[in-house]
Amino acid sequence: MRKSHTISLRLSEQEFEALKSLRSEGSLRSVSEFVRETMSRAIFEKCQEKRNLETIVQEIDGRLRVLDTEVARISRFLADREQEGT
Repeated sequence: MRKSHTISLRLSEQEFEALKSLRSEGSLRSVSEFVRETMSRAIFEKCQEKRNLETIVQEIDGRLRVLDTEVARISRFLADREQEGT
């Protein structure tokens, strides 16, 4: 994928050394590649969380629709029984 944007940030010496150390534990060639990979993973995970939340909301919405239908059916049943009794 073509890279077209640049981000610049300042790090303390300790932060930079920590990044270099973490990068060297993996198979990435540079600190920039490590930061890019870590950022990409965070973005992907956030998108997954959003999708999971959307799925849960859709499931709840479906259950509420079923419940609404059942409440309406019971209400009609009770209204019909009440009319039969009068």
